[in-house]
Amino acid sequence: MIHTELKTVRQFQKRKMQVERELDDLKDNLRNTEQIHQETLRRLESKFFEEKVIIRANLKCVVY
Repeated sequence: MIHTELKTVRQFQKRKMQVERELDDLKDNLRNTEQIHQETLRRLESKFFEEKVIIRANLKCVVY
């Protein structure tokens, strides 16, 4: 009976290690995805404001 419990504990430890590695991989993946998202967001915001400036400049040319 003790051998069976020891085997169960060892299996649990192996599975725990595997799950922890998977969790670490998921966390890394999430960090990378968040970084890419933030970079994309900055580019889009920058592009939006550049286009806004161009539109305002064009409108001023049309008004005057």
